[in-house]
Amino acid sequence: HFVLPLVESVALYDTREHVFTTAGADDPKKKVDVLKVQAREGLSIGLAISVRYRLDPKRLDYIHANLPGAIDDELVAPVVASVFRQVVPNFTVREVFATRREEIRKTVTDAISSRLGSDGVLVKEVMLRDIVLPVEYARGLEGLLLKEQENERLGVETEIKQKQVRTAELEAEAMKVRQVKQAEAAAQVRVLSAKSESDA
Repeated sequence: HFVLPLVESVALYDTREHVFTTAGADDPKKKVDVLKVQAREGLSIGLAISVRYRLDPKRLDYIHANLPGAIDDELVAPVVASVFRQVVPNFTVREVFATRREEIRKTVTDAISSRLGSDGVLVKEVMLRDIVLPVEYARGLEGLLLKEQENERLGVETEIKQKQVRTAELEAEAMKVRQVKQAEAAAQVRVLSAKSESDA
């Protein structure tokens, strides 16, 4: 390209893949933005996400004319945070981290792709890497899991004791049957010996 000095200038755009990343909690070692959103219950959840994207080379003229220079900070970051803050409040904390996590990720991916795609930014993938639960919720969940484990342990112990009782009952019945048979055999021996004495 020939550039006329003082008349034209060159703007360089990196069309390679970029990754926008957030953290779920503050980490002084890493200088990454923290993304906090609220669930349906009003509890604050930290989300560690990564969005892979790149600029559409065919739309660089539009990007240069209409978008801010720092696309990462001034376009991608606000759109990603905004979409997560719109979608996540429709779900409970439990749904976000367990039962509907993949559904949320797909919904968010579609919304981010649509919004950024209209501005010439092609989204390849949105990854929901980690979810940081509120401290009080995590403690409650841990307590709940411990109670479930205790219930399972008690259930197993009860089952074992019931089997031991049943085994003891069966052994007692078997012992009674043996004693009855021994008594019957002893009675038959006495009858036979009495009969043989009377015959003699």
